[in-house]
Order: sequence, then structure tokens, then C-alpha cells
Amino acid sequence: MNEALKLPRFISLEGGINFRDFGGYRTRQGVVKWRKLFRSGSLAMLPAESGPIFAELKISAICDLRRDDEVELSPSPVHPPFDCRLHIPIAPGNSMMLRESLMDPKQTAEDRRQYMVEITRDIARDHHDEYRELFRHLVETPDGFLLHCTAGKDRTGIGAALILTALGVDEATIMEDYLLSNQSTSLLERTRSRMNEVYESLDDESIVVISGVRPEYLEAALAEIRRMHGSVDGYLEAIGVNDEVRQALRAKYVSA
Repeated sequence: MNEALKLPRFISLEGGINFRDFGGYRTRQGVVKWRKLFRSGSLAMLPAESGPIFAELKISAICDLRRDDEVELSPSPVHPPFDCRLHIPIAPGNSMMLRESLMDPKQTAEDRRQYMVEITRDIARDHHDEYRELFRHLVETPDGFLLHCTAGKDRTGIGAALILTALGVDEATIMEDYLLSNQSTSLLERTRSRMNEVYESLDDESIVVISGVRPEYLEAALAEIRRMHGSVDGYLEAIGVNDEVRQALRAKYVSA
């Protein structure tokens, strides 16, 4: 993997889901700093005892990308050091169709895989304002930055890909980081438990499709971005991440 000095990428945090550092990658100018950029799934299961460990990460902005109903169902902790939450809800259009598919025993894992492709395409197409706001907070936050959704792989995955692009990381490495969600045992276990509670007849292959990521998911999002803006750089420019902003981000998050 395209990294400099190797630090543990997944961070062990009781109750955490897919919690990891996405620094350490080489860029055209240097290396993305470790322990500055974090991504994860929901924080709702973190016990009070996790506070001191979380505080050691010095995170000063938590960008929560979950829908309002997700937040209401599984609220994040609000006591320090979690009192820096910023809510930027992203609701992909095809997520409702996926939920309907999960209740239809006639649909297969392949049907659900295609819904996942469309969900990431929708995220890329329909949520420019939300990612614009995310980047505004990324520039302004004084210390560590965490973005998360429920699983930390789709809305968060695209957000992390955009951030790494802005910092000058190459696309092959960005895909490697994206696919690391498949190594999160906490994500698979939590998804399997939740799916089995709600959908009695759901097959294991469908659970794997939903809980993980595949190259074609991110590829669909990138293809949509290129269709609309010509390139990922064009998308970033459209949401206000111009050369001046990118230079500020690199000065903050990239070391020589």
C-alpha cells in the first residue's frame, strides 16, 4: 500500500464501527499526516468509558453525514469530547429502494449489488452542497477531523475519496483506502446483527454485499462525477475547493 511510516490504520475503540485513520498516504507533494483525518461508522454504540481514548485523538470536528431519522434512531454521544458534532445529512435517493429490496425475498444479492452501485452514483450526483459544507469545516477545524455515517463506507467513503484527491493522493491509493472497509470485522458483525433482526429471510451473500464495498461502487461515483464535471478536480472546483483552498488543505494536512 502507498504509505510512508506505518501506523495502525484501524483504531480500536469499544463500540466503534469501521473506525480508522486515513492519513499516511503519499501525495505528489509529500505524505498525508497521520492522526489528523479519521473516518468511521456510527458513534452511537460508544460507551462513556471510550471518552478518554477518543480525546487522545484530538478530534475537533465530527461531521455526521447520517439522515435525520438515522440520528434520531441512534443518537451520537454529546458529552465532551464528542461535543464538536456537525450534522450534514446526506440521504441517497436509492437507499429507500434498497430497503424495499431487502424485504422482497424474490430479489437476489446481485439485485442488491446493483442498488449499492446506484446509491454511490446518487451520492456523487445529488449532494454537492453537503460536501461543500464538509470541506468548509475541514479547512476551518483547528485539529483532527472525523467524518462518519452509519457504516462509514458509502457517504463517508466518497467524502474521504474527495478529501484525498484534494490532498494529491492518486486514484489507485484512494481505491485501496475505500476497500479497507471490507477488513472491518465490527462493520460486518454489526450489519449482520441488524439485518437479521429486521429481515428474517435475508441471505448471507446479500449481507456481505450490503455491509462491504466493491470497486464498482466507487467507480460508479467517479464515473458520475466525470460525466458531470469532466474530472474529480472539476467536481472539487464546482464545490468551492479551488487551488487556494487545496493549497491551504495541503499546508494543514500534508507533510513534506
